[in-house]
Amino acid sequence: MSDARTTPRPSATSLGALVGLGVATALWSLFLWSQLLLSRSGGTPFCPLGEAATCGALWDASFSRGVHAWTGLPIAAWGVAWGLAAAALPIFVLMTLAESGSAATLVTACRVTAAGGVVGVFVLGGVAASAGLFCGGCFATYILVAGYAGIALFGWQHLGVPDLSRGAAQAFGTLAAVYLVLLYPGRATPASAGEVGRQAVAQSAPATPGAPAAGPAASGSPAASFLASLAPGLRQTLADAMLQHRAGIALPLPQPRALIGEAKAPVRITEFTDVLCDHCAQLHETIGEIERRASGTFNLEPRQFPLDASCNPAVQRSGSPIRCLAAKTQICMEGREGAFEYSGALFAKQKTLTESDVFALAEPHMKRAELEACVASGETKKKLADDVALALRYEPDGTPLVLVNGRKASAFAPFLYALVLTGGRNDDPAFAALPPGNPNAHVH
Repeated sequence: MSDARTTPRPSATSLGALVGLGVATALWSLFLWSQLLLSRSGGTPFCPLGEAATCGALWDASFSRGVHAWTGLPIAAWGVAWGLAAAALPIFVLMTLAESGSAATLVTACRVTAAGGVVGVFVLGGVAASAGLFCGGCFATYILVAGYAGIALFGWQHLGVPDLSRGAAQAFGTLAAVYLVLLYPGRATPASAGEVGRQAVAQSAPATPGAPAAGPAASGSPAASFLASLAPGLRQTLADAMLQHRAGIALPLPQPRALIGEAKAPVRITEFTDVLCDHCAQLHETIGEIERRASGTFNLEPRQFPLDASCNPAVQRSGSPIRCLAAKTQICMEGREGAFEYSGALFAKQKTLTESDVFALAEPHMKRAELEACVASGETKKKLADDVALALRYEPDGTPLVLVNGRKASAFAPFLYALVLTGGRNDDPAFAALPPGNPNAHVH
């Protein structure tokens, strides 16, 4: 039987450092959580070493939204949970050593927690990298977790992992206890403005078929009624998007290659998308919902802006060849029945999309041999180059790039729906009911 006095034990200094790093991670993650709440309420979050729009893009990404939906905690809250658990365990070690002189199982729990933090860092870093985004706040968290892991995993190598099963159970039990404490505020954290905005459009009363889209802001007009139905946070975000739109780049558009919808409609929405862009998939859903509620009042001009250097010289990196291929197949589908549905099918499979999928999904509308010939043609290559050149005139800061009647706009669902209801008039009297827009806000 081993003597507790001769059993290897961590130094008090290293344990104190772990407590400090865990607390720092929890406090920093709590700050990021507060900035998420600020963003959800229509404010502009602080995003160190990066743009607020970048933080928002990561917070609103499908992975982040999925974590929040499935676990009840947003990503930042999981940072708080890990930090608190990571701080609590070395405190337990100190207490146990003071009482019995041996805390081997708790030491293992600390090391398991450190390993879990490293895995989380790699997953979140991979999600950000795949989206081509850099979040300074997230990077600061990664540094803190790396410091914790450096001590617990490498500095404590001589301690081993005795009683691994019990140590892992203690690690997960501590994290679970903190998770339960944070679950209520986590569930109370509002969803992204984009997601809530799409729900607001879906739940709004359909515009009266055949009624004029524009007109005075009478209390019963479709636009005024829709604006009145929005929660204060959505009204603020819409006001911010409207302010951006009024100051946005406005240029005469070239003749469209193809339009989806009524050609003479007063509103033309021009979109530049990338097949693997999460927000582009959300925009597609938004357009479909607006069409269901206000059919005939607008048309859609689909254009392509693949985020891959092999077919887009404005992009610095090469990525999945699916981006360029899907851009070309969508160009080849222009003007054909089912073109909008084909784009939707591509977006629906974007997480697992393969080259075979790109061609197979088009087969109900276009024979594969014909599609392959079109994709390889110089004409399609020129059309894609034209799309990229046109998009660059509007100084895009990512995808989707959205234009409304030739003026740079936002993909925010209530904003697009409100403009459709007013016939594209951003000076319609209905908008006077909105709060003042925030000139520092960025609504993509």
